[in-house]
Amino acid sequence: MIKSILTAFVIFLATTVNCSTVFAAGRVAVSIDPPSVQANMGDKITYAGAITNNSDKAVNNLIAYISLANVTPGKEAPMDLEDWSANKAVKVDVIPPHGAYEGKWPMRLIDSGSYVAYITVVDKESAAPVTSPVSRLDIKRILRLNPNNVLPTAIGEPVIIGAVFLFIYLKRRNKAI
Repeated sequence: MIKSILTAFVIFLATTVNCSTVFAAGRVAVSIDPPSVQANMGDKITYAGAITNNSDKAVNNLIAYISLANVTPGKEAPMDLEDWSANKAVKVDVIPPHGAYEGKWPMRLIDSGSYVAYITVVDKESAAPVTSPVSRLDIKRILRLNPNNVLPTAIGEPVIIGAVFLFIYLKRRNKAI
C-alpha cells in the first residue's frame, strides 16, 4: 500500500515538473545557428540565436546568453567566456506575439578541443529557463608561429642595434683623438 502511494506521488511529481517545463518551452523557443562548427584556433565565428514567442501575448524582459562547455575527454568543464566573447548576455525588452528576436554572439576560438555551445533564455514569468539544442564546436590546434621568421629577428635586431652603437662609439672616439 505504501509503495503504491509512493509510486503514485512520484508519477504525479514527475508529471507536474514535466508540464511546467513544457509550458515554459511552449511559450518561448530558442534555436542556435550553426548547428555545428569545425574551425581552427584563433578563428572568429559568430553564433546566431533565434528566440521565438509562441504565445498570443507579448513576452517582456528576457535575458539571453550563450554558454560553452568543454566536452573533450578528461577536460569536461563549463567554460568562462571572458576571453572567448565580449557579448555574453543580451536583454530583450519585448517580443511581440508570434514574433522572433535574433541575437548574435561573436566568439574568438582560443583553445583547441571539443565543445558544445548553447543559448539559454531566462523569462521572469517562467519557472524554468529555456535552452537551445547544443551546437557542436570542434577546434583544431594550429601553430601559427613560424620559426624561420622568428630566429632572424631574434638574432638580427640585437646585432644591428649593437652595430649602430659601435659605429657611434667609434665616430665619437675618432673625433676625440
